[in-house]
Amino acid sequence: MTESSDGGGLRARRRDATRLDIHEAAVDLFERNGFDETTVDEIAAAAGVSPRTFFRYFPTKEDCVLFDRFGFDQALDDHLASIDPDAFTLADIEGAYRTLLEGFGDRSDDVSAHFLRVQKLVLATPTLSRAALGRYADRSRRRPEALGDRGSVRTRGQIRMILEIANLEVQCAFEEWVEVNEAVTPEADRTLVAVYDDVCRRMREL
Repeated sequence: MTESSDGGGLRARRRDATRLDIHEAAVDLFERNGFDETTVDEIAAAAGVSPRTFFRYFPTKEDCVLFDRFGFDQALDDHLASIDPDAFTLADIEGAYRTLLEGFGDRSDDVSAHFLRVQKLVLATPTLSRAALGRYADRSRRRPEALGDRGSVRTRGQIRMILEIANLEVQCAFEEWVEVNEAVTPEADRTLVAVYDDVCRRMREL
């Protein structure tokens, strides 16, 4: 490894660390004071950066909560890039999401607990809920375009419909996972992937 490449890696790690510092400071403040009541200046101060630095990493307060910290988007994009657009089904996308959720389950308890905090915050905050839905919709529109002209049978509308249903299943799984973790019942021990499997099963029964 050359000195320049190592320096580039160090800069990337520093950028990642700063992004996480801002994100975690924002989550703490939003939980404590409320999303609408918290300013960018307050988040920046809590993260030890300037407001200008905040906007270098995140264009909005919503983005600093909803950014893809756990790599869901990239993993799904990589999966779509490797498959035949004419052959893939809803089950294929469900399988890709399930693999992501299983990998998430292998993470540390602290990371799982933080992810649960973020999901609770999103569900409890109308502004964040609307922003999250907008992001899901935007990804569903964008991904068929990214497939290019590799397919000839499925239309982009059909591909988008499959992705929309798969996204809805994930959203429902996140919401139910929050609910079961807040309930003082035996169900509170259910894992996120178990909840997701149940949501997918019920979707097929509709």
